[in-house]
Amino acid sequence: FSNRLVYPIRDINGTIVNIGGRTLAPDWKDRGLRKYTYFSGWGDGMNVIYGLFENMKYILDKREVIIFEGCKSVLIADSWGIRNTGALLTSHVSENQLKIFVRLGCRVVFALDKDVRIRDDCNIGKLKRYVDVEYLWDRADLLDDKDSPVDKGKAIFQTLYEQRLRY
Repeated sequence: FSNRLVYPIRDINGTIVNIGGRTLAPDWKDRGLRKYTYFSGWGDGMNVIYGLFENMKYILDKREVIIFEGCKSVLIADSWGIRNTGALLTSHVSENQLKIFVRLGCRVVFALDKDVRIRDDCNIGKLKRYVDVEYLWDRADLLDDKDSPVDKGKAIFQTLYEQRLRY
């Protein structure tokens, strides 16, 4: 009834640990639906990075992972041939995700939605002690307030990526 696109969420070993769903209903707010839902609870907090298992080869080859908030952004980037990506499935880094990034040992580029202030996330602040951390910042006002860096197309994303800042 909520017209959801569902997708598996795998841990770093490829085991399905949850199923996510995003409603495609344009009137989801009016109907009292959640935009995103997970079919199992997360327990102690988010302990996966969506797409990491599927994109590990590309991440290790580039020694970089581009991190979005949601799986939709990972899938859009993938359609453009950008495969060194993953998603937090939220707007902040959990302690468990912090540990995953440290173990990866590569540069982490945060490409979170425009309304998220990356420098306010204490776990991202901790992460910079262990790996290079960069982030996309929309200084030219190319995105709308709630947009992901991929929402306005590949050219806008590439511009934001090329202008990324070091944390």
